[in-house]
Amino acid sequence: MKSIPDGQGLRRLAIIGGGISGMAAAYTVQEAARQQGQKLSVTLIESGQRLGGKIVTEQAGDFTIEGGPDCFIRQKPWASQLIRKIGLQSEVIGTNDYQRKTYVVDRGRLVPLPDGVMLIVPTRVMPFALTPLISLPGKIRMGWDLFVPSFKGEQDESIGDFVRRRLGAEALDKIAEPLLSGIHVSDPECQSLLATFPRFRALEQKHGSLIQGMLAERRERARAAAAHQPAPTAGPASMFLSLRGGLGQLVGQLARSLTGVEVRSGQPATRLERLPEGGFRVYLNGQAPVTADAVILATPAYEAARLCAPFAPDLESQLREIRYVSTATVSLGFRKADIRRPFQGFGFVIPRKENREISACTWTSFKFDYRAPQEAVLLRCFMGGPGKEEQVALSDEEMLGAARRELARLMGLRAEPVVARIFRWEKANPQYDVDHLARVRRMMETSRQIPGLLLTGSAYEGVGVPDCIRQGQQAAENAAAYLQALN
Repeated sequence: MKSIPDGQGLRRLAIIGGGISGMAAAYTVQEAARQQGQKLSVTLIESGQRLGGKIVTEQAGDFTIEGGPDCFIRQKPWASQLIRKIGLQSEVIGTNDYQRKTYVVDRGRLVPLPDGVMLIVPTRVMPFALTPLISLPGKIRMGWDLFVPSFKGEQDESIGDFVRRRLGAEALDKIAEPLLSGIHVSDPECQSLLATFPRFRALEQKHGSLIQGMLAERRERARAAAAHQPAPTAGPASMFLSLRGGLGQLVGQLARSLTGVEVRSGQPATRLERLPEGGFRVYLNGQAPVTADAVILATPAYEAARLCAPFAPDLESQLREIRYVSTATVSLGFRKADIRRPFQGFGFVIPRKENREISACTWTSFKFDYRAPQEAVLLRCFMGGPGKEEQVALSDEEMLGAARRELARLMGLRAEPVVARIFRWEKANPQYDVDHLARVRRMMETSRQIPGLLLTGSAYEGVGVPDCIRQGQQAAENAAAYLQALN
């Protein structure tokens, strides 16, 4: 589109990075300009050929395969709100909670996570007491959470230190590490509690223990349901939501909604120049540069660092403090008729001490409908991450072989797949190390000293789809206010 003719009051915004944060920023600033009658030219610059970043959905026959995230959390409203705005509410689906069951690999066996374990916290006595997953001493130590003093102060700590302090080492090794660190693809000994699971600190300090806090929250939810209070977001009541055609539907519909935005895909930003008279110039590979009054950097932190280096060396060095790791997913479809040992549930996670070739497996077509034809099932294996990044460099054949070996060993699944898809995500997973939020605050303070420059994306204040949307929207609102003030 949409070149707005030059004239008095026209302002220009460039957004570098066409992942979900950059797209949300472009949509938000477009809608704000329309509502306020502001003259604004918006250019969204993406180095790849497609928009959406890690959100990618591929159709393979009747299989719907997610390459990156496959869902978003209902309690964080920003994804649901955006989905409603762009007309996709009727496509929202929830998980099949009637068959919810998660397994943990323990000494080569799939052991069910006990009913009543909420994230990492046991809230029902009998299922926890009877589970073979945790030893008797480990169960006693987890129950000791009721008596462990609350943490005083506001200092950050690692997930590893937190879980050992409250629930013990066995809870860390068998539950917290594969469940919590898997969400963020992080090493629990480095992973920041306050940046990734601040709710745990809040429960500890408010209720004195995690168990008491989780029980209190469950009672509050029950009272709210009994009082028929409205849900925080419309749609299915599941904790995790997706779209009928995969999260790629969100990217596609959002791209079609950017009618007031010039989208330049397949055009890497090679250099960012800060102009003496104010504003910026974005140099593109083989294309005319883009001049802008403000720039939103919705890229990985290391790309933002590269672009800022010529005019903001302090910001560059701060951005480079954010580490990234590489991961991959292997999706495999099987005919039900070829599966000798039936199974059901949402999948399994693997503690690092098991030393397996994969770190987890989602049983995708059990978790969500519309992911496989009726006569088939779809699974997704996860590889790479901290300590295993070399796996991402394996050939397709080697990666498929590793996934199939583990499915055979752990599930007895030796059938020949009818479909297989691999997605590699090199240096795509930011690591929220201890004191991450303090580092981010310093970055934001430094960036505010450069008028018109804004940072957004998964590197800063949340890696999930709703958090990335929220951060993009906030950057857009700040950019719009800055540009309005220039007029």
